Amino acid sequence: MRRLGQLLIILICAGVFLSYMGYFEKPEDRVQEFSEAYNRQDIKKMISMIHHPEVDQIKNTFNFTGAISSALLGVDVVDLLINFMPLSEELLGYTGSRMYIDVQPSESDLLRTEAIVYAKVKTEYEGVSEEEHLVFYLKKKDRLWYITDIK
Repeated sequence: MRRLGQLLIILICAGVFLSYMGYFEKPEDRVQEFSEAYNRQDIKKMISMIHHPEVDQIKNTFNFTGAISSALLGVDVVDLLINFMPLSEELLGYTGSRMYIDVQPSESDLLRTEAIVYAKVKTEYEGVSEEEHLVFYLKKKDRLWYITDIK
């Protein structure tokens, strides 16, 4: 009986540890979240999901421009513009393009720190649609998956 209790405690601790380390987070889910953010025109969320040197420069530019506009005008203009995009759909009826992702089998390394997600992506804009096969490269950092490249 005592061994069963010890085994149960070990299994619970292992489950909590693996959950805390993000082991059960799937890279495929992150790609779907990216698609949903794109469809909601949530640029801030899309940028937060990408870890790439060029996107990091854009983030730094946004922060710098926002800090200057806050100091001069008292309003973070960048934040205002980024938050306007999702509102434009509700207020102005602007829908923009839509992205639908059909995630196909993916690959990841043994430690689940890097992954490759294959997807069939369909984009639609004003009745015109385009399909292509894309490969999303993801890397786990601080227990979250980040998109590092799309080819």
